[in-house]
Amino acid sequence: MKAFDVHTHIFSPWVRQNRQFIRDPFFSLLYADPSARMVGVEELLSKMAEEAILYAVICGFPWGDLELCKRENDYLLESHQKHPRLLPFVTFTADERGLRELERCAKGGAKGAGELAPGTYGEELLDRGYLRELFLTLKSLGLPALIHVNEPVGHPYPGKGKVCLRDIEALLTLAEGVKLILAHMGGGFFFYELMPEVKELCRHVYYDTAALPFLYEPKVWRVALELIPDKLLFGTDYPLLGPRRYLKGMEEAGLEDSQKEKVLWDNALRFFGG
Repeated sequence: MKAFDVHTHIFSPWVRQNRQFIRDPFFSLLYADPSARMVGVEELLSKMAEEAILYAVICGFPWGDLELCKRENDYLLESHQKHPRLLPFVTFTADERGLRELERCAKGGAKGAGELAPGTYGEELLDRGYLRELFLTLKSLGLPALIHVNEPVGHPYPGKGKVCLRDIEALLTLAEGVKLILAHMGGGFFFYELMPEVKELCRHVYYDTAALPFLYEPKVWRVALELIPDKLLFGTDYPLLGPRRYLKGMEEAGLEDSQKEKVLWDNALRFFGG
């Protein structure tokens, strides 16, 4: 069955060869260990061919250094130019120079921003004044964003921040209609779409399945498809996990083929406008 993966990560050869020398605390938290897998565009394309993934969103990392953002954004944009079915989402620093980098990348073919981490690797959201400017810029460029969100309860793991559900609500309020993907099932935020006012707030919000097998029992597939059948997107967080773990969970949850097709393909086409 064909699929559209909305959440993958690739890194340039330079970053992969020099990871131990990069002084970025959040990057080091996740990738300083040589066993933490990192891949380039060639490995991703090989996996896509193996698993019938026809399109993929490619992300880098929310670097704190603008020069690293530029280096990796260029790698993503070049990968898209060579392989148009790879859709680059770019990152940038939380300042005016960063917003100019976003505008530069939009002119160069970027299809979105992300994976952004507005506070989720720390204690609280970024300055809301900046977030407002960010979303106004995204809106003017017509670009969506992929936002790192994690569940506020449960076991700790590297990269799990302390942003709470109320912070996510504040973030969505600031987004003002920008189309968003909340990664990692939105930290469970999708459940609150049962509240009419939250459902209205989330009119332009989708949720991806990245890291789902590490977080939830397989029946979460059925729960999510009951609540947000048209807003659940297939995302693997590759190379953290490959597609097969997700497909196995779908089988264990007893999903019908029509439900699988929604998650694997139809919903992503709707998100990206066909």
